[in-house]
Amino acid sequence: WGRHTRMMSVSPDSTAPVLRSARSVDAAACVELWVTACAFRDGQPVSGVAERARPKFVDPAAWIVAERRPGVTVGFALATKPGSGVPSDPPSAVVLGLLAVDPHEQGSGLGRELLSAITSAVAELGYTQAVLHVWTENDSAVRLYEAAGWTPEGPTFEHSLLKRPFQTYRRNLR
Repeated sequence: WGRHTRMMSVSPDSTAPVLRSARSVDAAACVELWVTACAFRDGQPVSGVAERARPKFVDPAAWIVAERRPGVTVGFALATKPGSGVPSDPPSAVVLGLLAVDPHEQGSGLGRELLSAITSAVAELGYTQAVLHVWTENDSAVRLYEAAGWTPEGPTFEHSLLKRPFQTYRRNLR
């Protein structure tokens, strides 16, 4: 996927974000965006979010960033290698571990574009199935994933950091 750059439109009077393959120098901005997006979702910052996210950027299976202009990250999606999720995940499934959109960009379709891009990227790498874990009360994320063909799998589980119910979703990539 890294050979392609996709443009998307948000509104006619704004600069459309560009989706591109991420580089290691993007990690700090993505971690910061993850913390911001999680605090917005949760209604408050949660201690430990950045520390838990940082290692995922070290050797990801695939990672895409969205920039409004060079150096201004407004979204990203990151998939980690099989075995990096929870013990109940299928052993060969890549894990869509992080997907975040700047709160000011939410509702623009950027999350849908990032989800599509990361799903295509991991499929092009040869993975045949993917999983993700979503907070069951995050209605907008659940709608996004279900509309993109992801299906719930197994019982809910308590997230080890957030202590909230999460659900595994799976998608076949072939």
